[in-house]
Amino acid sequence: RFSCGSSGSAAQNPRARVQSAMAVRLSRRLLSATLPAIKDFAEYEAIKTSKAQMMVGYFTGHWSTASKMYKEQFEAMAKSYPKYSFYTCDIDDAPLAAYDAEVTEVPSVVIQPLGLKPDGSYYDKTDMVVVAPELAKFDQVLPKAKAVVDSIEVLDDEGERQPWQFDPATGTTLPPHK
Repeated sequence: RFSCGSSGSAAQNPRARVQSAMAVRLSRRLLSATLPAIKDFAEYEAIKTSKAQMMVGYFTGHWSTASKMYKEQFEAMAKSYPKYSFYTCDIDDAPLAAYDAEVTEVPSVVIQPLGLKPDGSYYDKTDMVVVAPELAKFDQVLPKAKAVVDSIEVLDDEGERQPWQFDPATGTTLPPHK
């Protein structure tokens, strides 16, 4: 007979077993939440001034089943790119960030290179790539995003990055002119 500690309550009491299983699930969920979750536009903008070579965002909706299904795969992808800044963003929590990133569907992955191009010029908003599901093929979003990330070459930028500036013509932000 299995005994759990002095009382053995988890082995004998079905309620204790359920509570124990729920605690394990909750701790697993908390441990897997390693990526920063953008909650407002200021947090989103702060990533653009970081030393990261690229910002890669997973835009979701709390109501989206597909977003929930592929979140763990996005987190696994993030672990293979330590020089890049990966984050998640619920479009309802930070709608301005979603608008600035030109997100029209969820889940979408937005890739914005930061720093210098191989020719020495700076990456800007025109270099941003939005990978969205085509014809509800949600399973293809992350493989396509990985291919895009792998295809972009970013050189290290020695200087300090300045905040991006609001552009009234487009309603989004653009990097400062150097």
